[in-house]
Amino acid sequence: MKLRIPALVGAVALGSSLLFASAGSVGAVTTTGPSGKGICAVEQAAVKAGASVEKLQAFGNCEINRRFATLTALSAKITSSKVMTSAHAATLQSEIGSTRAGLTALKATIDAETSIPALRVDITKIATQFRVYLLVVPQVHLTNASDGVLASQSKFATINTNLAARIAAAKAAGKDTTAAQADLDAMNAADAAAVALASPLPGKLLPLTPADYNGGTAGPIITAARADLAKAVADVKAAVADANACRTALKALK
Repeated sequence: MKLRIPALVGAVALGSSLLFASAGSVGAVTTTGPSGKGICAVEQAAVKAGASVEKLQAFGNCEINRRFATLTALSAKITSSKVMTSAHAATLQSEIGSTRAGLTALKATIDAETSIPALRVDITKIATQFRVYLLVVPQVHLTNASDGVLASQSKFATINTNLAARIAAAKAAGKDTTAAQADLDAMNAADAAAVALASPLPGKLLPLTPADYNGGTAGPIITAARADLAKAVADVKAAVADANACRTALKALK
């Protein structure tokens, strides 16, 4: 019985890429307001050179449009995900929708504003009331990566069944299966460790709000989730290596 794990390796790669993407920007910065963490530099420089209603409105619109682009990209990631659960996807899509609606309303306020002090307050709200980059982006990426780790559990269950059958057959034939069994046990232990780390993360991440971030409680949760997910991905990779080692040990018994 041949052990097949390319799909599992692909799932590991997906989880890793999502993890690291969550810590970085979504895209490069241009003056037209793309998705990404970098501020609209040209519009910001114009305001610094001499604030006016028009310049502040241009800056605010650029920053909101930049977030719109990011939200669209995040929504597409959720839709195309092969591992995110339907419940998690629905929760995140709802959050993205409400964030977009709030930013749309704020944009209308900015466009109608005629006071420079009021515009400064409104523009501050773009970040503080919605927290697209510091909250929504990591919520999507880390939840997706967590679900990817959990989705690998079924693959490891299949691998365990196949390898356990091969070990039993080899043992019945009088072969010394000690090394193979140790590798299989290590695989199962690593898989269990990964699941234990990843399972609680969506429940911790999804309820977070901009108010939680502003109050200082969300940031540490996100940081801890990144660390736990990094360990979980490392455990999944270790489980893949253990599965391969078990297969190699079994081949050596022939």
